Amino acid sequence: MDYQTGARASMNKQNICFTTLKKECAERGLDPASIPAFKHTLTDKALAHKQAQHVSFIQAITHFFNKFISSLSGIPILAAANDRDGYVLHMIGDSAIKETITKMGIRNGVQMTAEYNGINSACLALEYGEPVSVIGSQHFHEYLHDAACYSIPISDPHESEVLGTLSFMTAADFAHPLLETLLMTMKESIERELKLLKQNERLRLLNELIMDTTTSGMMISDKDGNILNANKALEQLFNKSKPELLGKNIRDFACVGPYMDHALKSGVPHLDIEAAFTNEKGQQSFYLLDALPIFDDTHTLVGSFAQLRNITSRKQTEQMLLNTEKLAAVGQMAASAAHEIRNPLTTIRGFIQLLEPSFHQQEHYDLVLEEIDRINLIISEFLILSKPQATCFEQQNLVQILKDTVALSQPQASMHNVQIQVHFFADPIFIRGDGNQLKQVFINLIKNGMDAIESHGVLSIHLKANEQGEAAVKITDTGIGMTETQIQKLGTPFFTTKKEGTGLGFMIIKRIVNQHNGKIEVKSKKGEGSTITVLLPLSE
Repeated sequence: MDYQTGARASMNKQNICFTTLKKECAERGLDPASIPAFKHTLTDKALAHKQAQHVSFIQAITHFFNKFISSLSGIPILAAANDRDGYVLHMIGDSAIKETITKMGIRNGVQMTAEYNGINSACLALEYGEPVSVIGSQHFHEYLHDAACYSIPISDPHESEVLGTLSFMTAADFAHPLLETLLMTMKESIERELKLLKQNERLRLLNELIMDTTTSGMMISDKDGNILNANKALEQLFNKSKPELLGKNIRDFACVGPYMDHALKSGVPHLDIEAAFTNEKGQQSFYLLDALPIFDDTHTLVGSFAQLRNITSRKQTEQMLLNTEKLAAVGQMAASAAHEIRNPLTTIRGFIQLLEPSFHQQEHYDLVLEEIDRINLIISEFLILSKPQATCFEQQNLVQILKDTVALSQPQASMHNVQIQVHFFADPIFIRGDGNQLKQVFINLIKNGMDAIESHGVLSIHLKANEQGEAAVKITDTGIGMTETQIQKLGTPFFTTKKEGTGLGFMIIKRIVNQHNGKIEVKSKKGEGSTITVLLPLSE
């Protein structure tokens, strides 16, 4: 058996009868002496679309052809990828062969079919589902008698369906069983690569799904600390888009950078580190941070991972419990000691007044009385917090309550050089509530506004019914204003912005408003004043 005969015997195990195939070609009217035309050719747009659908297939063929071609030194080979419909998607390899077949009309985008192109290995490989060789005169068309063509079907390992074919074309003189072996090896490598790519893609999608659906912020970096990936929760936390984050280094973020950096340098994870983060608006959030090193299969450090779990609600609950404990302590102290303190205070105040002529300086006498009165005021506020107040919810005209409150506050406003401006109509606005408690709310708010005005300011009071079925009372002052941090702490026991305040007044206001199923909104800016809005449900 000669060189070429041995090659044919090796590749034609499928027992294809080429004589029968040639007879069928002649019956279809094909001319063996002519160069056949291609009935179906893709447009550039359609070809690009198909290539995009098979991009992994094309890339795998290109990669492994370049990898294995070095073992075929001196043999000119052109490799082609066809889809399962016979369309040529990609050709790579010997430029002389490519130029020759291009002149024959074989190029990317043409469809190879037995009906119009006669005997070709790609169509036969698809039909029989196994490797096929067509060498020399086995071709129907004479212009291919000097060519040796080998094709093998390539399958999708996950979908169990044929993607297309991988074909080799060379001169008939170079036909050799080695090409069959190479084709089989490349098929196995390509299908294994496609399987891995599909698995990696599924893992990537799963990771993306996990990262984008979790409420925890997640960040992945390489071994140099460059951010490789971040999820939506982290974008919201840092107020940066994903493209902006991917261009950064972990060391650019003080709340996570040091821990991830240490994990990269030491290979030791950091778990459940409590971290605080303040955004650009001054709002503070609390997180539990995990920073872990990432190792590959060879235990080589390749990057780091950080996870930020939002525990702001838990911290708020803890603070609420702490405030409740403070209030309970205040209540117990007030209930047991208020009267015992008031009685000696009353006696002391009386004797101080009797001793007024003995004071050498009047300001010392006035100061002692002021301090005694302040102690008495604090005890009064303790008593309010220590026991529930009797409430009588009736239909109340909020316009009248505000008029009465303004009338009561006007003398103090005059003393502080504060002008009170009212902006509401005389038409009644009705709510259900306790009139005395509501007056206490607005008296305290007006007093707070006046205290915030250092000299010669304006305090405005607006009242209207909004579209949400609420009465909205808006009290605006031109005072010193508050920071975002101070606003967040309003209502915390013993927190106050006043030099001589107790921090209990706003807590009482919030308690009363909550009892009336209302809400309080606070807006303020340092140096520009504050606006307190009380929203109370309208009476049905």
